[in-house]
Amino acid sequence: MKKAIALGGGGARALAHIGVLKVLEANKIKFDYITGTSMGSIIGALYAMEETPELIEKTLKNYFFNILFSKMNMQKMQDENQVTSARSLIRKAREFVKYGSQEGGNAFLSHSILEDLVNTVIPDMDIADTKIPFACVATDITNGKEKIFTKGSLRRIVLASASIPGVFPPVNIDNVWYTDGAHVNVTPVTVAKMFGADFVLASDVKSKLKTLETLPTNSKDIMNRCNFIASHLFYEILIKQADVVIEPNIKQISWSEFNKFNLMVNEGKKAAESKLKEIKNKLKIYNTPAAKCKRFIKKIFKHDDRNLKAALF
Repeated sequence: MKKAIALGGGGARALAHIGVLKVLEANKIKFDYITGTSMGSIIGALYAMEETPELIEKTLKNYFFNILFSKMNMQKMQDENQVTSARSLIRKAREFVKYGSQEGGNAFLSHSILEDLVNTVIPDMDIADTKIPFACVATDITNGKEKIFTKGSLRRIVLASASIPGVFPPVNIDNVWYTDGAHVNVTPVTVAKMFGADFVLASDVKSKLKTLETLPTNSKDIMNRCNFIASHLFYEILIKQADVVIEPNIKQISWSEFNKFNLMVNEGKKAAESKLKEIKNKLKIYNTPAAKCKRFIKKIFKHDDRNLKAALF
């Protein structure tokens, strides 16, 4: 039986994946495949190189607290308190996403910040050479389709997958422009299935669909709300293909609140622990002779999708 974990996008919320991985590692639950989108692709890439969750946590925490924010001329953040300069940056980012840039341009921040993170924590290698097979999702903004990467520069691919539209510029790979994969497959369960996984565990940290207290005051906000509803429903359909879904209680937190690092990790641990019994029970069922026989028969009579996979990968 082949097992996969799908690590979803969500900006800072994706740090909860670290807590999820800690619990799974402690219970000796390993994976044959890893898929990732956006910030989930950064953590997924590190895990695919067989770095421990503890090392991933140390590496990213060191970067976010000691390097990233100093490059933004921000004070060093401590504990879970958001300093004034951090609030200012987050407020400006939100205003940019809502209203755009008065000076023009296609991004609030330059690629240098995100690229520095990727180049600092991820080695210069081909994605095909990770110790655990890894697939990364990005959005082709020229045709609106999902791009699943399994070969090419790991750094460049992860950079494309994590480039939030409007916040970071698109990334050019082989003369095609790509941006954040969360717009086509926020938690890439379907990609794990295409990889050949029999059992897929999803760590889902996408934003929560909130109930509105009052009607939006203008047509633009109403249109944005309807678009979000449509995409949310689409993602709910996709994620149902997972065997188990872990949903940390952090969906009310903004994608930009990296200062809540410890909170994210702890909530990831809590959510994974609450699902442990379900995960173990389903893995037991998958390993019964009847289940193995059923999978064998299914593979024999399954339609040949090698051409589809070749097109995707």
